[in-house]
Amino acid sequence: MDDFKVVGKSHPRFESVKKAIGQAKYTDDYVLPDMVYGMILRSPYAHARVKSIDKSQAEKVPGVLKILLPQDVPDKLFNCSGNPPSPLLIEDERILTDQPLCMGDRIAAVAAVTKEVCKEALDKLIVEYEELPTIFDVDEALREDAPLLHPEISDSNIVKKIEAKQGDVDKGFEESDYVFEDVYYTPMIQNVSMEPNSCICDYTYEGKLNIISTSQTPFQERRVLARLMDMAENDVRIIKPIMGGGFGERQQLHNQHVGAILSKAIGRPVKIINTREEQMYASVVRHSAKIFLKIGVTKDGYIKAFKAKSYYNTGAYTTHGPTVVAAGSRKVNYRIPNYLFEGYCVYTNSPVSGAVRGYGNPQMTFAREVMLNTIAKKLNMDPIEFKMKNHVKAGDKLPAATASLLSCATEECLKGGEEIRKRIDEEESKSRTNNDPNIKEAWGTAFCCHTSGPSSKEGMSSSVILVNDDGTANLLMGSADIGQGSETILSQIAAEGLGIDLKDITVTAADTKFTPYDTGTFASSQTYVGGNAVFLAVKDAREKIIKALARLYGVNEENIIFEKRRFVVRPSNGNLELTFKEAISKITFGQRGVIIIGSSSYKAEEAPPPFAVCWAKVSVDMITGSVSLKHIIEAVDVGKAINPELVEGQVQGGVSMGVGYAMMEQIEIDKKTKKVLSSDLLHYEVPLTLDMPEIHVYIADGYEPTGPFGAKSVGELSTVPVAAAIAIAISNATGEEIKEIPITHSYIARGCSI
Repeated sequence: MDDFKVVGKSHPRFESVKKAIGQAKYTDDYVLPDMVYGMILRSPYAHARVKSIDKSQAEKVPGVLKILLPQDVPDKLFNCSGNPPSPLLIEDERILTDQPLCMGDRIAAVAAVTKEVCKEALDKLIVEYEELPTIFDVDEALREDAPLLHPEISDSNIVKKIEAKQGDVDKGFEESDYVFEDVYYTPMIQNVSMEPNSCICDYTYEGKLNIISTSQTPFQERRVLARLMDMAENDVRIIKPIMGGGFGERQQLHNQHVGAILSKAIGRPVKIINTREEQMYASVVRHSAKIFLKIGVTKDGYIKAFKAKSYYNTGAYTTHGPTVVAAGSRKVNYRIPNYLFEGYCVYTNSPVSGAVRGYGNPQMTFAREVMLNTIAKKLNMDPIEFKMKNHVKAGDKLPAATASLLSCATEECLKGGEEIRKRIDEEESKSRTNNDPNIKEAWGTAFCCHTSGPSSKEGMSSSVILVNDDGTANLLMGSADIGQGSETILSQIAAEGLGIDLKDITVTAADTKFTPYDTGTFASSQTYVGGNAVFLAVKDAREKIIKALARLYGVNEENIIFEKRRFVVRPSNGNLELTFKEAISKITFGQRGVIIIGSSSYKAEEAPPPFAVCWAKVSVDMITGSVSLKHIIEAVDVGKAINPELVEGQVQGGVSMGVGYAMMEQIEIDKKTKKVLSSDLLHYEVPLTLDMPEIHVYIADGYEPTGPFGAKSVGELSTVPVAAAIAIAISNATGEEIKEIPITHSYIARGCSI
């Protein structure tokens, strides 16, 4: 048992009451003096050439202030990704274009005094398009005669090939008793954040650019915007207000560049808020994937060789594509002596793909877990025993990884989840009244791991602790809370480290003018990367307090320690114990007074994986083919759970996204009309309350030595194994393998309560 007072305890999120009573301020709630509105004209075609634009009638609409055409904006190629600079982030996108490569591409923009005037002006823009041939899937894109979307980048539609390897796969297959091969498909899906992409851009008369926006990566966006606008980074300020979700789609520029140029042109703040229709086809989607797997095993169930050849549909622009593919290669939670991953990022005229919760991992995990389940059955082995026989443990390395694992509590996850599963079955067997032989029920189980920070080890964060003279503290950090509760979590780490109460911490976060640098809210990095930065800032503050106390009491610094939330001073005449607040009151004022400021810069050397085991129970009507999802159990190893209630909330939310991925969600494109059909929430299905099963969460008692107070991550992990578990459950119930999701390709998804 630990003796933590703040860490390991469930505390409500700081902003929860504001949200509950309607006082939380989202981007659209801000109104600046003289603010006007902006809207973007988007291409109705998936591939076209703009032959002409007549704006004369649009400019006559009363209230129109500015219309931007492609020739009016900087002619600079860029990559909108909110990742740090990388050769993988190919610059192939323009702010406005006369060569649209997908439906929703930005053609023109207007600023006007009201949203209604904006819309009227857009309607009166006369654009003549020449439609061009389209390709929507990777098979079409890879044909020899396929039109090239970016001939300036590549002589094919393959943006980038990513390879990860270990050992010799050919030799591994030769040494295998059995070799299995198959192909799997995963869909393009939307993030469906409740709040659409939003920004307010204010280019001031002093030449400063201030932006309030839905953002997961304020510092990366500042860097890209500064280059596009020919500005210094200190002249660009990005503020992230309270956000209605992110899930990856705010990990890049969306409309900020357009808003900034409009604001500069008219000298007034400009607000741009996506409509839901724009959000569905003109933000970013998860990469659909076609995955070829080949796995070699021995008779006694050991994996000898694993080869994956994966094609990821990145849509019209590179954005995150190559890094998503690379990330998918790095998260394999099994001991595999001979491993080869070949991933291809492929251009198409589909909606632009980008960051979505899981970042390349859900696709690979679905294919791998389904295939391993099939292999276990053919070996007459229990799938769970087969997977655990090959599962990594502390001291092992993930395939193609350089560092050994320091923590892995998968065995405890399995034990805890199995206890829940047995209890459910016992309770349901007592109350079961329906013995219809056409109804088949079964469980499916999937294993996975993820990451705590970018798996490229580029995670970086910094933090400042300003200690007030009453012993309270202001925490400054660059990390963006997008609804997951990171401000609360990081404040708990600070409070525990300082030995004060959580209420004594005030947070300022994600404002590039006032807060220190953070790589961004992605790769499940906030608790581990941001948390370590806070942990080190707290340590720096404590060391400065010890130095001040040593000077005050005339003792060596070695005679002062901090333990059990107290400073223990050991002068020659006995021990003196001071609480944090008492120590601050002693050292702040007087001739030797000192103000305590703790600071840190943390660069992650590793990204320790959290682990999860997921069980799904389904009921399948063998006559109608309808599937009801009854239960999901997810057991997670997140190291030390800093806030168990928030961990459970993340698992619950992640499961719901996994359920949608497996059961119903898919961006549909009509290849005859070449239009995106899934342009609203009537035509795009997401799980509603009645579609959700009972969710059971188990948090293992893990500990990661390199994490703050032993913590790892949870945010994306929880989504990753769900689709595989559901597909395996259906397969176990019906005897038919599920190789493609959503399951509606073969079955009817029904609400759990029906």
